[in-house]
Amino acid sequence: MYLHRLELRAIGPYPELVTIDFAALAASGVFLLEGPTGSGKSTIIDAVVFALYGGLAGEGSTHDRLHSQHADPGVEPFVELVFETGAGVYRVRRTPQYDRPKQRGAGTVRQQASAQLFRLAHSGDVVGEPVSSRIPEIGLEVARVVGLDRAQFLQTVVLPQGEFARFLRAPGEDRRKLLQSLFGTQVYDRTADELAARRREVQAEVESADARVRDALSRFAQAAGVVDADEASVPGTLDALRAVATATAADRTEAVAAAERARVHEHDVAARLQARARRAVLLDRRRALDDAAPRVEAARARLALAERAVRVTTPAQGLDAARSRADEHRRRAHDLRARLGVPSDVDTAARRTDLATCVAAVRHLVAVEATLDDRRRARTDAADRAALLVRRVAELDRALEARPAGRAALVEEARTAATAAGDAEAARAEVERLRQLRADLDARDAAAAAVHRAEQVVADRRVRAEALLRTEQALRTRRIAGLAGELGAALVPGDPCPVCGALEHPDVALPQDDHPDAAAVDEAADASRVADGALAEAASALAVERAALERLRAAVGETDADALATRAAAADARVQAAHAAAVRVAEVEGQRTAYDDETRALEREHNTVQADHAVLVATSGAEGSRLDQDAAAVTDARQRAATVAAGSWDASADTDGRIGGTSDDRSLAQLVRQLDDLVARADEVAVAESQATTAAQAVRERSAEVDLALTEQGFDRLDAARAALLQPEASAALQAEVVAAERERAVVDAGLVEPAVVAAAADEGSAAGATVALDLDAARTATVAAAERADEATRAAVSASDRSEAAARCAAEVVRAVRARDDTSARSRAVVRLADVANGVTAVNPSGITLGTYVLMRRFEDVVAAANDRLRGMLGGRFTLETSDEREAGSRARRTGLALAVHDHTTDTRRAPGSLSGGETFTVSLCLALGLADVVQAEAGGVSLGTLFVDEGFGTLDPETLDDVIGQLARLTAGGRQVGIVSHVEELKQRIPERIAVRRTAEGGSRVTTTV
Repeated sequence: MYLHRLELRAIGPYPELVTIDFAALAASGVFLLEGPTGSGKSTIIDAVVFALYGGLAGEGSTHDRLHSQHADPGVEPFVELVFETGAGVYRVRRTPQYDRPKQRGAGTVRQQASAQLFRLAHSGDVVGEPVSSRIPEIGLEVARVVGLDRAQFLQTVVLPQGEFARFLRAPGEDRRKLLQSLFGTQVYDRTADELAARRREVQAEVESADARVRDALSRFAQAAGVVDADEASVPGTLDALRAVATATAADRTEAVAAAERARVHEHDVAARLQARARRAVLLDRRRALDDAAPRVEAARARLALAERAVRVTTPAQGLDAARSRADEHRRRAHDLRARLGVPSDVDTAARRTDLATCVAAVRHLVAVEATLDDRRRARTDAADRAALLVRRVAELDRALEARPAGRAALVEEARTAATAAGDAEAARAEVERLRQLRADLDARDAAAAAVHRAEQVVADRRVRAEALLRTEQALRTRRIAGLAGELGAALVPGDPCPVCGALEHPDVALPQDDHPDAAAVDEAADASRVADGALAEAASALAVERAALERLRAAVGETDADALATRAAAADARVQAAHAAAVRVAEVEGQRTAYDDETRALEREHNTVQADHAVLVATSGAEGSRLDQDAAAVTDARQRAATVAAGSWDASADTDGRIGGTSDDRSLAQLVRQLDDLVARADEVAVAESQATTAAQAVRERSAEVDLALTEQGFDRLDAARAALLQPEASAALQAEVVAAERERAVVDAGLVEPAVVAAAADEGSAAGATVALDLDAARTATVAAAERADEATRAAVSASDRSEAAARCAAEVVRAVRARDDTSARSRAVVRLADVANGVTAVNPSGITLGTYVLMRRFEDVVAAANDRLRGMLGGRFTLETSDEREAGSRARRTGLALAVHDHTTDTRRAPGSLSGGETFTVSLCLALGLADVVQAEAGGVSLGTLFVDEGFGTLDPETLDDVIGQLARLTAGGRQVGIVSHVEELKQRIPERIAVRRTAEGGSRVTTTV
């Protein structure tokens, strides 16, 4: 970490702004911070530590020393530090907690501490990127980017007075914490912790594996039906169970086969007995069918005759219906011609063709005829509208010519109002400034009154304090004057005089009546002290009030209330005028926008009217031509339709109103309706005559079908066929009788040829002529007995098989559990040993040093070696530092391996660091601190310690040792580090040209002078 710039104000003895450019001071590597004792040298280091961590360098220091007692109470104290780390360049600004005067009224108010942190692009960046303004977040972020907390910072970067040798004398555990943070070796401790956790896990896994083996053996014993089992007895027990299962399975197979044979025999006996009974029933049914056979044949012959008769009578019925329909259609066609007035000799088809052709030719002109009157009126209206459009175009031309002048007037008015409204911001600012000035003026008058009151209080308290002081002095004078009488009153005859020692007291002095005693003097002294305290408090309040009054007088100047009121009224008038102008600007802009909209509307209307006129003129001429053509076409169509309608087939139609007259006054629509009516009449006649012709043809076809049916079915006459018909009830009865006989015959024949029935016939007709005997009850008894034997054998076999299979599964679980336990045990041994070594378990690690401590020991050895490299050139090479893994004296902790001893080569003895003298302690501590900085700087990924402050200690060194120390510090700066020496030793001023000089001022504060 490198410091670039420090700024502070109202901090400690520095009432004014102090700026220190560390980058310029450290150009040569070493700079001196010098000044008399108590002048404020350590305050600069306190400011650096406060800026970074919000605390001070010294452990015994309090935050009260931060706020300067020499600065104006209203000045804000702050510290601002620009520093650089590997994470970037940052600027941190902090203000301590302090009491400031109230803005209104007398007294003070507590101002809380604040902080801000910025990330800068470079050290000269004055803006930066805000990181945080919360004090806790800033503390965490600074510790992160610097890599050190406050305690570590004070032991490696800033070594304040009284704490320089702390690292040298610190116990090993404290050194371990600091070195662990500096070198980032927490990963080794986390590794050891992870190994310990893993050790616990694998031990738990081994115990779990053993439990799983025990559980598997228990389940195997339960499955095998044995009292206890171990890993060795599992295979033998499993083989015995398998042998029993095999034997019982063979017994079950034989018993099941015997039961199946008995079941088959029982089923065969029952089936044969059932077949004998069925054969007897079928033979009885066949004999009944044979007896009813003649009656069934007679019914079948009668049904065949009736069926042939139906084949003849069915087409005969169709012939009767066709004759009736033909007569009806002939009568309807004759009646229709008579009713419509169509002569019987007229060819209605040809006449209809002529009528339809005429209608098709003129029908489309009916709609045209209906629009002729409207179109004529529209032509007249179009001419009138064209004249109106011409007049409207002229009006719009005149209106558009006058629009530009009106718009120019609005634009000019808006520009004038905008110019007046532009003064609004300045006028409001002036009003606000005058309002603040008026508040300050009122506050000044109030402050002046407060000062007057405070002065009166001070004067009153001063008078009272002086009076009480005079009273005290008078009492002391009177007591001294009458001291002889006081002593005389205390003398006792025979006692020596406290003044002369005589035992005789011939003329004893007596006290006066108003002689004051010691209590009265003490009471007067206490009252005087109380009055002095009240006077001091009033004087302090007066100073605060005077400071506030001076600040307000400086702000107000020579301004008086009348002039301020006049200026405020003028400013208010400016604001109101500007506001009115702004309102007017908005109004005029709205008017101009509306005016432009009206202009554009007039232009659009002008264009629309012109376009409408052009379209109207163009369409009127074309529509007139089409109107004349359509009128001529309608006239021709009327004449043609009237001619065709007049030539109808019957002149008597005019007399009955069916066909209208043919005069020229009828419309085309009327003529077309007349023609449509004639066409419809022709269509009706044609349809009726077509239906009559079709019906006559149907009569001829049905007659031929009846003749053919009589011949095919063997009937001479139609009456004979109709006589052979049967009623539905009689036909259904005969049909049911025949079907029932045929169905019964089929069932009986099929039953007699069934294999079981045929076998039953064979049993009854054996060679011996006797029926085979069958015992069904005996067969059933044998089947039940065989089934019970098979069930018992099956239960025994299933039980033996289930036990064998369950034991086999449990045996497999035992094998897997034993294998898993062996694998877990083998795998855990390496983890347990590695965890014990890393965590310093003495059974495997006799030294008892953990992995993290071992790594730190190697780093600490590097630190001690770097310190000895410098220490050999100091103090005549008398001392070197040595590390030890033994526990330090007085420490209750286990060995950390980070103990430190001093080897005195003069006496060849090892000494504790606390036995060194002051100068020796300073020298050794400095070498150890510099060695620590060297090793940390050299570590990849370690904390970069680019700046080092050494506060005091040089006064304890003789000139020779001082030369050695300065030489070592010069070696340190060769690596690019900055070293600041805080001292008042005069000789250092001659050796180090770059310095920060701190001197007291006559006012009681201090000032800083930088020499580069």
